[in-house]
Amino acid sequence: MNKSVTSALSEAADINSVIALVSSLERRETRQGRSSYVVTSKGAEVKTAFKVVDASSLIISNNLDGTINPAFPEELQPRDRTRLSSKLQVNRIASNLRPAQLTDSGMSSHGAPIVGPDNVVESGNGRSMGIWRAYEQGQADEYRQYLIDHAKEFGLNSDDISQMSMPVLVRERLTDVDRAQFARDSNISDLQEMAASEKAYADAQFLTESVMALFNPSDDGNLLARSNDAFIRAFLREIGDTATAGLLTADGRPTKQLIDRIQNAIFAKAYKDERLVRLVAEEPDPEMRNILTALNTAASDFAQMQSLSGDVHHDTVTGLVDGIEQLNGLDKQAIAALQEAINLVREAKDNGQAVEEVIAQRGLFGDSTPEAEALALFIVANNRSAKRMGAAFKKLAQKINDELIHQQQALGDMFGGGDVDLRSILSAVSDEIETEFGEGKGLSLSMFENSHR
Repeated sequence: MNKSVTSALSEAADINSVIALVSSLERRETRQGRSSYVVTSKGAEVKTAFKVVDASSLIISNNLDGTINPAFPEELQPRDRTRLSSKLQVNRIASNLRPAQLTDSGMSSHGAPIVGPDNVVESGNGRSMGIWRAYEQGQADEYRQYLIDHAKEFGLNSDDISQMSMPVLVRERLTDVDRAQFARDSNISDLQEMAASEKAYADAQFLTESVMALFNPSDDGNLLARSNDAFIRAFLREIGDTATAGLLTADGRPTKQLIDRIQNAIFAKAYKDERLVRLVAEEPDPEMRNILTALNTAASDFAQMQSLSGDVHHDTVTGLVDGIEQLNGLDKQAIAALQEAINLVREAKDNGQAVEEVIAQRGLFGDSTPEAEALALFIVANNRSAKRMGAAFKKLAQKINDELIHQQQALGDMFGGGDVDLRSILSAVSDEIETEFGEGKGLSLSMFENSHR
């Protein structure tokens, strides 16, 4: 308990004063909201949950005057926040708060500050100090209103936030970690020192809801389509003039560097999976890149899935990349199957085998799911048609999102009873693909008939 609270308790005149004080303390922190997964600069994945706390309840490394906070564990602050440069950074944050960039982020070094269960700031001391200073200087009204208006996106109640005088959106770390190591790994000094995947997560913070609403690549996932011009302009506007050097040609056309940067940021925003982001940044094989390009088409829908359910999104994307896990339920199968399907295709290409042969070999040991196998066969049959693959990926994400929304509205009474599983959704996707592209162009679902998994 901080000193001001202790003093207030000691000065309370009667039991009613104590009750009033305790009630006010209860409004210094909301319950946990939706989950959000982050990775550190070393690639470690950490689960967090959103909540809002009053700025005065945060244990930050330094006081607003820059002096060291004696209540803060020294080992959790690898930076010298007493330096003039650090004070200037805090002042810049305070005078130019950008609420949308202080929310969700795939990197632990960006977005809303990350705290432990004791509200000690483990990542984002500078951001926390900047937000607090903004409140002290009367410059945080827009930030506060943003949290109230967007509370539902974080699984929180706007009324709880409106009762706080200085609300701060944070992410409470849920995964057990070495706190000192986590703090060190979450402090990245400069964008230029980041690997491509780390830059992708840093850039993803610029892809706000309004910017993503403009994302409109061609049906085959081409980012340079004229339909996507407004999105590219918005992205450049968000990252600012100082960061755009080398991103446009002399006559204003996007350079390869810009397109690569946008591509990586889109994957970081939509899929938030370190392996998938690395794959899109580094994969040289043309056919594999065609698959990845097709995933652009579904990016907006997967980004929406993330806001509907952090856990559903995480488990879906995890399965899209390597998914050799035994997962239960619709929310834990979808991207698992997509990721596993991509792995099956890569394994077949690396070994010079047909994907059917790899599936048969894995089937002997029960190492792949029928859902992943159906998707892998579909990818192989359509790996020269990014448009067809993109349509399937997009329909898959949309149907999952529709189901998530329905579950929220019906409080679990899905379509009037009975769970809707991934096989049912894949079957519906297959039917729509065949209607749109012709008979025999859908997914091969025959393996479900003989599956006992």
